[in-house]
Amino acid sequence: MNKTTKTLVISLVGAFALLYLLMPKKAKNGTSTASGMKYPEPKVADDKALKDKENAMIGLEAMRSAINSNESKTELNKLSSMIFQDYGVKVMPNKKTGLLRAMSKDGKVLAEEEKV
Repeated sequence: MNKTTKTLVISLVGAFALLYLLMPKKAKNGTSTASGMKYPEPKVADDKALKDKENAMIGLEAMRSAINSNESKTELNKLSSMIFQDYGVKVMPNKKTGLLRAMSKDGKVLAEEEKV
């Protein structure tokens, strides 16, 4: 090997090593950190879960409005059954705190009033 060939090989090896070190690294989730994304995309909630939460809030607001306007117990029961039929949400007062609680058909608490 002459001096020119040796210099060429060393230059090529150095160039490839430099390129390897300067290439953007892949994140654990497969996205490149060089694209400006430091964090992965946020998780999107399931559409059904969002709809259930929205229905629960509508039911809570309707029931609280009826209670504040001093509706009778029978009217509150009618409203509760209408909310359950239309939105699939059961609205009832919490036994410990007395605040309203919205629950799904299977008993999962979707939303609850907060103390003000």
